Amino acid sequence: MPYPGPQTDEALFASLIYEPRNLENFVQIFKHRIPLMVMSYLGALKALLYAAWFSIWPPSPVSLRLPVVLAGATSVGLFVTLLRETLGRRAAWIGGLLLATDTSFLLLTTFDWGPVALQHLLLLAGLTLLLRFYRTGSRRQLAAAFFLFGLAFWDKAIFVWMFTGIAVASLIVLRRELARVADRRNVAVALLALAAGAAPLIVYNCRHHGPTLRNARYSTYDLAGKLRMVRSTLEGSALFGYLTREDDGARRLDPPTRLERASLALSELAGRPRRNLLFYALTGCLALLPVIWRSPARRAVLFALIAMSVAWLQMALNEGTGGSAHHSVLLWPLPHLIVAATLAEISNRPLRGARAAVTALVSVLAVSGLLVTNEYLAQFIRHGPGPYWTDAMGPLVERLQTARAGAIVIVDWGILDSARLLSRGRLPLYQAIDLASRESLDEQGVRTLRWLLELPNPVLVGYAAREQDVAPQGGRLAAHALKLGYARESLAEIRDRHGRIVFEIYRFRPTWDPDRSRSR
Repeated sequence: MPYPGPQTDEALFASLIYEPRNLENFVQIFKHRIPLMVMSYLGALKALLYAAWFSIWPPSPVSLRLPVVLAGATSVGLFVTLLRETLGRRAAWIGGLLLATDTSFLLLTTFDWGPVALQHLLLLAGLTLLLRFYRTGSRRQLAAAFFLFGLAFWDKAIFVWMFTGIAVASLIVLRRELARVADRRNVAVALLALAAGAAPLIVYNCRHHGPTLRNARYSTYDLAGKLRMVRSTLEGSALFGYLTREDDGARRLDPPTRLERASLALSELAGRPRRNLLFYALTGCLALLPVIWRSPARRAVLFALIAMSVAWLQMALNEGTGGSAHHSVLLWPLPHLIVAATLAEISNRPLRGARAAVTALVSVLAVSGLLVTNEYLAQFIRHGPGPYWTDAMGPLVERLQTARAGAIVIVDWGILDSARLLSRGRLPLYQAIDLASRESLDEQGVRTLRWLLELPNPVLVGYAAREQDVAPQGGRLAAHALKLGYARESLAEIRDRHGRIVFEIYRFRPTWDPDRSRSR
């Protein structure tokens, strides 16, 4: 948890907690503004939970990530419970072990920039409650399940992918079970509870004429690439070069702790693996579907396969989604359900050595996941995190807190939200990202830039020109400022743990005498 700094999307929810705050969409209750949404498809649920948490443990890389790690651990426990109650104890152990050692699940939960942690937790908790409702007939369990599904919609509207996938799979595979419980009263309870959980999302869309729905835009662009992303997420390789850096020649540090030395030694011993074996296990288990066709595992495999296909098609056929790991991982734990159901059924067959073979195979799969996870840790130690996860963010915020600047103007994307989070809103932050991205400024842009430069004692922050993995925009902004009679003056360079210059702090000095201009 401590190696990378907060990434901007990981810290985005802090815009509802700390200044400068984004409170455009809120409801007022007893003179208190309660935020509804961060953006048109991202709700304020996570922000409200973290506002309480940060009152106990102020923001830091560890306090930011510990709650979602616990949410991920709870998701594993819920998955084990579902498997045990439906497929038996052996399937539960196999599925739970594979999910707990899944590299992508671990990393995309711990570094929750998707965000995905609450999506998994709310989905699995809701399914667990639905199973209890089916067995007990308790409408309280039914209402609680659909209320959690509603919260998941509010948390992030793309929950519709998995919700629709599971609904379609249920209609196809679980027709008899649905017919037994789908009377009018139960349907009404489910819809009312769903609406109650998603009420903030519904209110927001009623106020603003449905902006969430306008995010859905059909596109068939790069379907093959999106399918490859599912494979690389299964294999755990999708985040190399993004979450961690590849070797760029920066100075190496002597690992100071036993854990770091052990991680590096294990990495070398294992040959620096970058892919686990889960994709091959899933492919093999799907090929075994005819073998287990007459067993109870068939329905579980078909359910997961249909739900996963429907959910993936929705993300793949929508413009701008499905091409990154934090979308693909939302399909989890359906792949693990397929593998667990198949292998548990094979191990139950009266075949000599079947149980031992399955035990050995599951152990190999789990170890392969752990080795790839360790390779990410070794990459953090050898080369450090990627530029948008840089560990230089902490030193940058510390330096800005002592700069005594009247205004801190952020020039590049990926800095503002993390600085706001780590400073707890105590920095006078402004942003000129849009201005810096333009080739030329119109009249309104010139006025805005002039206003920023005339703030009391402003300093600017951007990525260093020598940071090769991003495209700093400070040079373009300096050209705009020069036309207004301001020249750039460097104040400080901020380095990461490996000695790279990641950020620059600078200011613009007028090339004329301001006092003489005012006297004239």
